[in-house]
Amino acid sequence: MYIPLKVGDIASEEEEELENVQVDPEEEEDIIPVIIERDELPQGHHSGHEMESIEERRRLIQEQDSAYEESLLLDQQKESYDNVTPAGVVSAEATAAVPSTTTVSSVPFPASTSNNVMSASTSTTATDTSHDLRGLLLSLQSAAELAEPGPTSNCVNVVRSNVLESAMRTFRRRAFNPLKRLDVVFVDTCGTGEGSVDSGGPNREFIRLLMKAVVESKYFVGPQNCKSLALDSLGLSRGTYKVLGMMFSVCLVHGGVGPRVLSRRLFAQLSGLPAPPVDITEVDDTELHDQLDKIQRAETIEEPRTAMVEASNSLHMLGALCRVSNLQERDDLVQAALGYYVEGRMEMPLKQLKEGLETLGVLNALEVHSSVLEELFCGGVPTLLAASLLDLFKIDYSQRGSSRRALEEVAIGYWRDWIIQVEDGDAAVEVEGGEKIEITLEDVLVFASGASAIPPFGFTEYPRITFLHEDLNGNRRMFPEANTCAITLKLPIGHDYEEFCQFMTTGIIQSPVFGVA
Repeated sequence: MYIPLKVGDIASEEEEELENVQVDPEEEEDIIPVIIERDELPQGHHSGHEMESIEERRRLIQEQDSAYEESLLLDQQKESYDNVTPAGVVSAEATAAVPSTTTVSSVPFPASTSNNVMSASTSTTATDTSHDLRGLLLSLQSAAELAEPGPTSNCVNVVRSNVLESAMRTFRRRAFNPLKRLDVVFVDTCGTGEGSVDSGGPNREFIRLLMKAVVESKYFVGPQNCKSLALDSLGLSRGTYKVLGMMFSVCLVHGGVGPRVLSRRLFAQLSGLPAPPVDITEVDDTELHDQLDKIQRAETIEEPRTAMVEASNSLHMLGALCRVSNLQERDDLVQAALGYYVEGRMEMPLKQLKEGLETLGVLNALEVHSSVLEELFCGGVPTLLAASLLDLFKIDYSQRGSSRRALEEVAIGYWRDWIIQVEDGDAAVEVEGGEKIEITLEDVLVFASGASAIPPFGFTEYPRITFLHEDLNGNRRMFPEANTCAITLKLPIGHDYEEFCQFMTTGIIQSPVFGVA
């Protein structure tokens, strides 16, 4: 016989019969059923309708309640990672869309607890951080509807010579919906679209090119791996910085691609972390930099006064033109000028950028999980390794023992050696004028998939290698081919190693970047 007990509902009297416990139907959703079998009651309990000790009943209920909660937590953690494979591939089920019609305002990511392996604050290894990032991006992605085709307003007609302008036209459309999948068409000089099987390859290629175009645009300034916002008054009046923030969000959630080259100051401003003190090296205006540096380096009170006269126009624009009577006031003036130039005048562009990052819940994720997302926003682009690229692809061999299989095994040996050669920087082709064009492992991955890096949540398709055998007429294709939508790389066969290397390198350099679909 089984007795249903309501958690926390302890009889006020020992004589109360458990079979008579009543449950309000409106409270049923708040009840966790706890089942105790009478045959399994501890020694000392009655086998009838009464229990000997109320304290013993409470202990039994609490133990089962704790076990239930622990099981629930383990199930939630398991669901977050079961669908993700370690070879750069994630199953389609893991990224299945959850219908949504509004912008995400919060991130459905587990909160930090002492026993939660997905907590950013308790992550101590690179593997833990990788799992945190993958889980967080999948959580953001699940709030979008990327599995279904997007509306016409989400069509992106991309001109390779001006990717940012092409994207601006799309993202500024009134009906553009970042929750929906993008429909990317690359347009050649004749105005016709490059063919593609589906949106996978072109989408990856567009997201990669768009992120590169944004951080290299006039709206950002600074060294290659330390970009800060640049002030463009016309762009500010048109709301361009908000659109740039939307682009960051879409690239991050749709493709797992982040800017990776933002300065620590800009990342701190976006994520709500304390920003470092301003430094004269952050002044990108050469003339102003030299003027402030001259004032700062002065050793007597007369020297900064002379330098301030020379810089009077600049200091007036910054609201920092004043009389100084000692070197401490000189230092205060320089810090005030630096503070306004680096931070004060950039408040409105920064505000717009953050408004754009609210798209798809990215700004909220930055504020809550800044340590997890940091690697996608700053620190530089990671280097792709030969071992990672070789492990990424599954090889589709012909039947063992066949003549085709023998040729394929030779080609795979060439392929593996050539990849190592590419990593060493020894894969190059000489063009007219004696110039040598060298390819990288990133170029190889772009040729095969459209992406220059393996996304943190992996590819939805399993990258494969097939082979270009002779056709029925004995014709042989010499150069590699790729289908970026299915992520299939087709290797040439029947050559010696030197010819194989030459054809692979030349074919990738001469390709239209996103392969043949």
